[in-house]
Amino acid sequence: MKRVLVWVLPFLVLAGAGCGGCGKPEDPNAQWFSSPTKVVDGLMHAYETRNDSLYAAFLADDFRYYFEPAGADSLGVLGWGKEEEVVATGNLFRTPDVESLRFTLKHGAARPADGPDRDGWMVVPVSGGEMVVSVKNKDAMEVPLNRQEIVLRPVTRDNAVRKWEIVEWHDYPAPPEPGEGGSEAGTSEPGSG
Repeated sequence: MKRVLVWVLPFLVLAGAGCGGCGKPEDPNAQWFSSPTKVVDGLMHAYETRNDSLYAAFLADDFRYYFEPAGADSLGVLGWGKEEEVVATGNLFRTPDVESLRFTLKHGAARPADGPDRDGWMVVPVSGGEMVVSVKNKDAMEVPLNRQEIVLRPVTRDNAVRKWEIVEWHDYPAPPEPGEGGSEAGTSEPGSG
């Protein structure tokens, strides 16, 4: 038996030395950062698992959320930064009476972002969706979500994309119902309701 160990032990040592990341557990959340659409899928996962640290990790330090109330002009657009977004969402995740969250974003394929200083940035269009909040001893609250655009940029190291992060999240007002006036042609994808 000793003789077998003498021959096997060096191979085990050499195999272990060459494995690079051996002993380091792989980050189970790394998959959510690999592409712009995976980040959006990861947002939904963070909501449903109520993982506030994962949610915060998707947002760039200079992140801005913009909400445009129906009928608002450019002066009526509301916005806040990463800190406010993380605090508000974290409070929702940790509220004891909230039994479950379901967050669905109907998103399309990523496309290049327009504008100066946005080389390599991508936009993931969202045609709508819904958030369902189940609260103890109450009916579930269903919140329909409007058209949105999520703007992402790559985080690079050594000229390679390491991950994607959300820089801007635009939440637009729902298009007016037929007969309400105004023209919102093209603001939602056909069939998105």
